[in-house]
Amino acid sequence: MIPQRIQALFDFIDYLDSKKIEYINTYIPLCEELSSLDVQRSKLEPKSNYLDKQKYDAIQKEIEEKFQPITLNIYTPVLNKLKDLEIWSGDDIFTSIWNNNSSAISDFKESFESDDIAKVIAYKQKYLNFRKETNSNFLCLQIVFSNLDDIYKELFDFFKDTAENEFESFEIKTVKVNSIADAVKGFAANKEKAVRFSIPQESLFDYQNVRQYYPQMYHQMPTIKNEIIMGNKIQVGDITGDNIILNNGDEANIHATINVSKGNLDSLKRQLSKYGIENEDIEELAEIVQTESPNSASNTLGEKSNGWILKVAGKALSGAGKIATGISSNILANVIRHYYGIGI
Repeated sequence: MIPQRIQALFDFIDYLDSKKIEYINTYIPLCEELSSLDVQRSKLEPKSNYLDKQKYDAIQKEIEEKFQPITLNIYTPVLNKLKDLEIWSGDDIFTSIWNNNSSAISDFKESFESDDIAKVIAYKQKYLNFRKETNSNFLCLQIVFSNLDDIYKELFDFFKDTAENEFESFEIKTVKVNSIADAVKGFAANKEKAVRFSIPQESLFDYQNVRQYYPQMYHQMPTIKNEIIMGNKIQVGDITGDNIILNNGDEANIHATINVSKGNLDSLKRQLSKYGIENEDIEELAEIVQTESPNSASNTLGEKSNGWILKVAGKALSGAGKIATGISSNILANVIRHYYGIGI
């Protein structure tokens, strides 16, 4: 019998399949039109010439108007369906798609019955057909589909008879690099593609500082995978309040939306809670930010704030607690800066 969590993954595939023809006939042509408009927009220099500014504003308005149906009929319904099925918990960086389902997949690999195999293979083909036939992230779902591809591949690769990568034609390619600088160079060399760069944790974080607070965690360097998805992207603007990123254009993006208002303690707590940070740590930071002031002249945080960042980042690195994968010291520092209203 198919377990409930696996069945939820299959139900989402049924949802995508039910929308496939509509997506292909109505929304993929619209996405292509939007991409063409973005190319026109990118050639203008609105800050240098009034004529370009007028043309830019006209194209921007057209993009916003044409993108609304994609938001209303694809982006929002897809996310709502994922949340209803509890495949995704609503986090901004979508790591819960993996975290909510990976253990259920591991259990299913151990306990599946012979009668389950045909059903699994049928759903695998249905998902592969959807991804190949649409061949689109619909200008707003690159991060979502990347995470979905990862979790479905984890499930379906177990149920195949060859070594073929059945996801190869549409999945984001991962390239291992040694630093952010190498990732940027790689992005420049792959501007027409969506590429995922895997960067060693030590290139992003100073382990010596962490050891000052949690030396017991680091008898040896932990192995942590950091992935930055880069591709051709355009920012349409905050059309619906959801900070949607279109996957066509010329900007690299590290996806970590921060919704913290200056001086709003509740918004700070909510953001940290979304990242899986424990209530005890959240309350500790709440006390710190109310009693410690940053150096606004140099845009630097205070000693207690920095100590808290290193402590919580240390927990994330060690795998302690339920902190979302990819939450780094930089992200935590930016959250606190948003609260203070400095350096943003």
